[in-house]
Amino acid sequence: MTKVVKFAVSFPEEDFKKLEAVRQQERLTRSKAILQAVELWEESRAMEKLIRKYEDGYKKIPETIPESIAWEKASLTAFTKEEW
Repeated sequence: MTKVVKFAVSFPEEDFKKLEAVRQQERLTRSKAILQAVELWEESRAMEKLIRKYEDGYKKIPETIPESIAWEKASLTAFTKEEW
């Protein structure tokens, strides 16, 4: 079983009011609201790390002009078949 830790957090009053409004609308306990916020923060940090890795890869080995043209043509073909 997961050990639960209780702790106190200080918030600016306006941020606390925003938290309270959202958590009441979503029918969450304060603990659950904070836990979800932390989970989203972790996901965001992981995504940022992947994006930096992706960008670094392109900086090291950029696409050539012919590759860019081929990707553009492929994208146009794929998107024209898609119903919007």
